[in-house]
Amino acid sequence: MNTKGFTLIEVLIAFTILMTIITSVLPIATILSTEGTVLSDRRVISSRLHDELQLFLRGEGRTLPADYTLSDSVRTTRYSFFMEEGYIKGCVEWNNAKQQKELYCIYGIKEE
Repeated sequence: MNTKGFTLIEVLIAFTILMTIITSVLPIATILSTEGTVLSDRRVISSRLHDELQLFLRGEGRTLPADYTLSDSVRTTRYSFFMEEGYIKGCVEWNNAKQQKELYCIYGIKEE
């Protein structure tokens, strides 16, 4: 009797376990990657909104209300700035990596 190799049942069980692990981990890795991209984009866009709002707060030739679009190689973002209850409200809207529309707003007080 030859006992130096694997039986067909052992190979099938090992293959089934491997495929189960792969089919479980691959979707999770894809979701984590997409969520990482969404969070990274949100951080970059909120920082850019802050920088754009500073131009209105300092009064550097910008008038309210303002609404414009900026595009880069990855996405198109729409910025809008207006007065709301004594504050300047700046909002940015874009489609994230999951193709869902996101809106992020911040407020500022104009320097006198």
